[in-house]
Amino acid sequence: MFAVCVLSPRTAQAQLKLDRLFPPAVATGSETEITAEGKFPNWPSAVACDRDDVEITPAKDSGKFTVKIPATAPPGVAWIRLHDDQSATQLHPLIIAPIAVTSEVEPNDKRDAAHRVTLPAVVAGRLAKSGDSDAYRVSLKAGEQLVVSVTANQLLQSPMDAVLQLTDLRGNVLAQVDDARGLDPQLVYRCQADQDVLVRIFAFPETPNSTVGFGGSSSFVYVCDITTGPFLDHLAIRGETALPFGHNLPESCPVVLAPATRVAPSTATVPHGLGWFWVARRDDDAVHSHHDDAFDGSLPAVLSGCITEPKETHTYSFAAVKGKTYRAEVRSKADGFLLDSKLTISDQKSGSVLASNDDLSRGNYDAGVDFTAKQDGQVDVTVSDMIDGYGPRHFYQLSIRERRPECQLTLAEDHFVVPRDNPLEIPVTVTRTAGFGEKVQITAVGLPPGVTVESVVSEPKGDTSKSVKLKLTAGDAAAGHATFQITGTFVDADGNPTEGKSEATYELRPQLSLTEFWLTIPPAPNDNTSTDNASTPPATP
Repeated sequence: MFAVCVLSPRTAQAQLKLDRLFPPAVATGSETEITAEGKFPNWPSAVACDRDDVEITPAKDSGKFTVKIPATAPPGVAWIRLHDDQSATQLHPLIIAPIAVTSEVEPNDKRDAAHRVTLPAVVAGRLAKSGDSDAYRVSLKAGEQLVVSVTANQLLQSPMDAVLQLTDLRGNVLAQVDDARGLDPQLVYRCQADQDVLVRIFAFPETPNSTVGFGGSSSFVYVCDITTGPFLDHLAIRGETALPFGHNLPESCPVVLAPATRVAPSTATVPHGLGWFWVARRDDDAVHSHHDDAFDGSLPAVLSGCITEPKETHTYSFAAVKGKTYRAEVRSKADGFLLDSKLTISDQKSGSVLASNDDLSRGNYDAGVDFTAKQDGQVDVTVSDMIDGYGPRHFYQLSIRERRPECQLTLAEDHFVVPRDNPLEIPVTVTRTAGFGEKVQITAVGLPPGVTVESVVSEPKGDTSKSVKLKLTAGDAAAGHATFQITGTFVDADGNPTEGKSEATYELRPQLSLTEFWLTIPPAPNDNTSTDNASTPPATP
């Protein structure tokens, strides 16, 4: 459940602002002081967290919190939101590590000042200024496989394009990588002899500029896993079985699944190892999941695989019906993997190509295509890499299904303040695909007592076919906070609702979309008290 602490008296219309948490990782079985960096006009701020096993207590000094994690808590991510009686912040991630977290000690940019760490290690650090680099010294034995993985841009949204470099003590470069997990690097190195090595981290700005040299700022925060032990990189799903992939994993490696929360899906880890992976929620129980097993052609299906050899291709076949339209789509780059996918759809009997694609859109390097069967018979769906890349992170998930008209609702924010004197307008983007031509009645559900909504209809054509604005009014609602959802009900030509529905989403991170949104109701101008008696968020599922 969301944990809420006592609010302080409010000040005039000041808005909370949370830029980041530092350190961005804490350990299970620990009590750690962290700093919330931003602006907090009413201290202490209240705290909302999606995990009830994470206890967060504001300290006396502004921006300071104590985070207490029981030893039994599963590793993964806790999502934190600060709020007061006037506003709320975005959700920010706090990584829950299975072992003690080491904070970097400056100076550590030169070889002779490298910070020695004992493996396995989780290090939290910051490239605080331009030209900064951090170095960590570790001892390896012959035959050991070292895994170093940085979490920065993709989860923490640090505006940095980090590079990992492994050197010997004389500075000779043994390995160097970048952009292995989105813009975050991950290095795997097999040691040939007993030796001490240096793990160096430096970065360039996420958005290239005229800067020549390494970047750095207070926002360049990172967490670095360093281990020669088990490391979970990702999962594949075969039926109801989770299959772990990573490095130094035992031949028979169990997967531990932590429960889903209000924000995140189930989180997978491996015993005595580092690394974790979100197991995507299933929207349709009828979907067949496959990985390296016989595909019988039953649709809809999600088929995962990995291109591990040069010029390798994977082909999946199913019986298509003449005149029906199908959709094939790959996810890899969007989830931080490396496959620059290409899809080729061909008729198995004639060999003719029915369709092909390599980029869904400009800047989106995942492939997706619609195709219509010209006759009954087997159709081949082939996945390949556009640049002949290959390796353990050239992982993908391919969905194949019959194409039907669909409507998606999306938001650009996940938290809102409804003012007392004016309605709150929430823009909702309406995306219609495959000729979806129904009216959609869009409204908010789960609002607290006293907050009303003006439902709006998205027409099949015209301006409202692509976007609408939903209006909320505070009315006589009590001051406080609540969560709510936005839904769309499909309406036929006679104005009658059909069985079709769509639930609005907000993309918090890759593989992580929210369907529940935060609402703040400030006190009335003549109300000098602040309560939190808006509707109480339900328990975590």
